[in-house]
Amino acid sequence: MAFDIKYLPLSSIATMAAAFVYCIYLAINHPETSPGPAQSLNDYTPVIYVVAASMCMYYVFLFYQSYTTFDELQKARKAFRDKKTKEAPDIKQIKYGVENVNVVAANRTAGNYTEQLVPFLLGLYFYSTYVSVQGAVKWGWIWLFFRSFYLIAFKLPFPCLLISTVPAYYCVWFMMGATLVTISN
Repeated sequence: MAFDIKYLPLSSIATMAAAFVYCIYLAINHPETSPGPAQSLNDYTPVIYVVAASMCMYYVFLFYQSYTTFDELQKARKAFRDKKTKEAPDIKQIKYGVENVNVVAANRTAGNYTEQLVPFLLGLYFYSTYVSVQGAVKWGWIWLFFRSFYLIAFKLPFPCLLISTVPAYYCVWFMMGATLVTISN
């Protein structure tokens, strides 16, 4: 019996999801967070929990992208074997094509998260450095919550996707804007 390759990224998804939950556990059990700007490296500890959780979510989305490609390839091969399709499936067509809604959703989830990760991390660190560690942590977890269901929202009719994206964008711009206002005074 051959090893089904899709279980490799699936096991990685489970590992990263467990690590994400552990980041939440660490954050919940962390002592009181500084209400003001970070004054020492130790003040950044709760921010690092948010960063670690955001990296875990990033890898969940990347591994889900691979899992979805392998799963859809397996379905396409079965359809070809059962003579439901005339053309043999090609992994490149499935992974980079636009015909399969599950693959497109997985690709856009990973892609959009990647696009938004740098502004989020910059906003998080700027806000915690110049405004408030406690506030940065709060906005960071809110951002992660809204990013977490992008895949589901993507598959729903438009404008449902905006339920995931707009609040997440607001989190980033609030942190950036508040930081700019604080440092300009």
